[in-house]
Amino acid sequence: MSDPDVPDWGRVIEKHADRVFRIAYRILGSVHDAEDVSQEVFTEAMAVHQSGPVRTWTGLMVRLATVRSIDRLRRDRGRPEPLPSVDVVSSAQQPDQQLIATELATWLRAAIRSLPDQQAAVFSLAYFEQLSRNEIATALDVSPETVSTTLYKARNKLSSQLAVVQGDHS
Repeated sequence: MSDPDVPDWGRVIEKHADRVFRIAYRILGSVHDAEDVSQEVFTEAMAVHQSGPVRTWTGLMVRLATVRSIDRLRRDRGRPEPLPSVDVVSSAQQPDQQLIATELATWLRAAIRSLPDQQAAVFSLAYFEQLSRNEIATALDVSPETVSTTLYKARNKLSSQLAVVQGDHS
């Protein structure tokens, strides 16, 4: 008989692996870094569980993925940008649409990486993970008002950067 306090790690990983990877990838823009962060998250989750009961695995995973991704961003701030990923391009698109989608994805990743860490995390969780303001606040251990303010600032910075890029192409 299994102990109800001991989670089935295979199930925990299976349930949360995609979300952890997506969060890390959206913040970091690199498959390799996202894979590394995912491993760190699951290792840390085991340690957290060993120190006491976990209230919500989803909340823990979102928080750890976000915090570890921000840590990686800080550490690698001066590293060159990764090459664009082919996952943004659909084979059903026309070549010109593919080029535009790839350029937009590349620009967005670079723009998000240029944001302050907290803004990058909040923006990524809001738009890519579609988390609510309260879910983001819980994941990042901040108030919902802080999330709103941070998201507002991130949107403004990204809008300003987009205006500059659009001005260059006019």
